Parts: sequence; structure tokens; C-alpha cells
Amino acid sequence: MGQKFAVFIAYDDEPNTKRYSAEFQTQNEYVKGWQSALKKAHHTSGQKSVITCGCRGKGAKRLYVRSLPNSDTFILIKAANTGTEHDPSCVFFDLDARHTGLKGYASNVVRINNEGTMSIRLGIGMTEKDPPEKSEVPTPPQIQRPEGGQASMTLSGLLSLLWTEAGLNVWYPNMAGKRNDSLVRYRMLDAAKQVKSGRACIGDHLFIGVADSKSKVASEQVKLLSSAELSDKRLLLLSVLPRYDAEKHEKPLKFLPMRNFGGMPLTFFNSDGHWDSVKRRFPLEYAAWKNGGKVVVFALTSPVSVTTRGLSARAHQIVLMLVSDNWIPLDSSYEAIVSRKLDAEHRHYVKPMRYDASASDVFPDFYLLDTRSDKPFPMEVFGMSTPAYLARKELKKAYYNQEYGAFGWWHWDATEKTESQDLPHFPEAKKYNSPESQP
Repeated sequence: MGQKFAVFIAYDDEPNTKRYSAEFQTQNEYVKGWQSALKKAHHTSGQKSVITCGCRGKGAKRLYVRSLPNSDTFILIKAANTGTEHDPSCVFFDLDARHTGLKGYASNVVRINNEGTMSIRLGIGMTEKDPPEKSEVPTPPQIQRPEGGQASMTLSGLLSLLWTEAGLNVWYPNMAGKRNDSLVRYRMLDAAKQVKSGRACIGDHLFIGVADSKSKVASEQVKLLSSAELSDKRLLLLSVLPRYDAEKHEKPLKFLPMRNFGGMPLTFFNSDGHWDSVKRRFPLEYAAWKNGGKVVVFALTSPVSVTTRGLSARAHQIVLMLVSDNWIPLDSSYEAIVSRKLDAEHRHYVKPMRYDASASDVFPDFYLLDTRSDKPFPMEVFGMSTPAYLARKELKKAYYNQEYGAFGWWHWDATEKTESQDLPHFPEAKKYNSPESQP
């Protein structure tokens, strides 16, 4: 997560605004005092208050207090659609939806509720009584969206949403060595608790494997999966593909390969050609996996079956996503080169997620968040030289020049150079205090 800044709380019946430093919000010795302040500012206290963030961003930067379910803990959340008001280094910063794949949806597909939770319209049902899923066979890329935007979100879009809400598409230099499997699992499960599709809470359906199948976490997850309350619920299973082994993985597979399978049901494919269909739909990710890349696998499955031999489920839909060693999503091998160089130079950046965006939608491959500009600095990689791509490249360049100015964006023509040391220099980073890591 990003940097915590001072928070200001003003009450209608008190003359002075109270300031709470970043240290007061985060250090263990002040936990009781900070929770007491948040409880007082919560709407259930009966007192009217206005809470604002003290970061360097522009705008009102309004915050609200949310009570965590089944807990006495209170946290701060930003007001809906105000992420761009905050400084890029701030924990409450978020990209404008117009600069991500979110812009491809109709207005009612993703809604931020007043209490900070999110309601989405999925094109897939979360119980076995819902209509059958659409075919795994991919539809041709859309050139234009239906008027008003896409009417629902796919499984790929849901993965993009959860990854963004978990903050895993943003990299901070001081997170080096800290973003491991356990932290990713914690962040994803926490993000899923705040997302609903209809009456279904995504957090009630999402299960993420752990490395040790005999651990307490794995045992507790198996117990939950075996419970009656999940008997008619479809599951969302998240893991990483294991290290590629041609001898194992080139033969016909009956079940989905997972690296961290502790606490997970054995997930069978729904037909003999299912895995081949997945490979055709995600050729980049499959090729990267074969070459040693880290690939996230996300599956919608049937409700779990409980037998004496263990838990099993049948995959309805499967999506793959290539990520860097630091779990930043990548859309090409060239983006991987840029990402590695950004990491090596200790830069702060974000990957705008595609969601279900049309192939004709334009937004950058990355944004730098630590330049001298007071806005995110776009970065674009041009990676092909076909006539159609070159024509689209010129359209993209014209768009970026108009939107950001000729010197307001960075680009690299990867068809001319392929080594990271030959990349154009990145814009200079501004100097400010290193953001605090907030696992």
C-alpha cells in the first residue's frame, strides 16, 4: 500500500479541527487512541464530522469511517470516485476509471456504495441454480462496445477488479521482498470481502491455496469448503501454475495444475478439450509459463464435492494472467522488460488493468507515480511491426500527444531494441520521503 498522511477530523460541535499524524494511525502504542477517534467519527456515534486526508493531492479528499464486519475495528476509506484527488504516493490514490479498462463498462456494472463497498454486475452466476455459463470458446475481439458500454463483467474482469482493489497492480520500492504468497492471499481475500454481485459476497466464494497442505490455514479452509453452507455455491479458486514440466504438462491433463494446492479441491476440467481451449485463449500466458514465467490461474467451478477421497470440483471457466516476480500484471514479454527495469531503479508505478476492455480502447501500459509531474506519467510499449499494428501505433501516438503533450509521456519501440539497458531513460523521480509499507 502507499504512504499514510495526517488525517484531519472536524466536528460540528467542536471549534478546533483535530489532526492525527501518520505515526498515530500506524504505531502499536496508539492503537487504542486511534480506534477511539475513528469510533467517535463513525456515523453511528451520532456526531457529525468531516474527515479529510492531509496528502499533497488537490481536491476535497474526503474520507469516511467504516466498521469492519464482525469486528470492533474501524478503518478509513476514501469517498467514492475521489482516488485522483489524492497524491500518487497516498494510500488512498487511485487511477481515474477513464484511464483503465473500467471505462468499457456501462455505468451500472461497477458501483461504489456509500460505505465503501462495491457492487458489480457479473455475467456469471454464483450458485449452481443460476443459468449455465457461456462457452469457453472466445468471441472475436470487439471493435466497438455496445452503446452505453458492456453490460456485465466477465471472470477476467473480476480478476482485474480484485487485483486492483487489493493494490497488487501498484509497486512501491520499499515493498521489495515483502510481497509474497501469504501477503497476496491476505490482500485478495480482504478485497473480495468488499465486493458483491447481486446478493452474493465475492469473499464467500473466493478460495486461495497455500503451500503447506497440512497447515492450520489449509485445514480450516478444507473444513469451510466441506460445510453445508457451500453446498450450492460455485467457487472462485485462485492459485499459480506450478513450475512447467514438459513430461507432466504436455500429456492430456484431467485436472487443473496448481502450485499452492493446500486447502483446495482437486479441480477437474469440464471436458477433454477444456485445457486446450484455455491454452488457445491465453497464448501469451501459456508461452510465458513454459519459459519459466509466473502465471496466475483463476477458475470458476461447480460447488465442491465431498468424498472419502477428499474434495473435488469441476471447472466451468478458467482465466490466466501473467505477472512479474513482484506480482504486477503483464500483457507482453516487453512489458516484463520494462517492469524489471522499473524495479531495478526503485520506481513507484501502477499497471492499469484491462478488465474487459475492447481491443480498440487506449490506455497506457504503466503509469509512473513518482515523477515531478503532479499527475500519473503514462508509459507505452510498442511491440509489433505489422501494418495493422503500425497504423494503430500512429493513432496511439496522436492520442497521447493530444492528451498529455509530446513530452508528457514515455514510450519504447521494442521492435528496435530488446535489451533493458537500451530502453529510453525513464523520467526523473522526484525526491520525497519513502512511502511507508502497509501490508
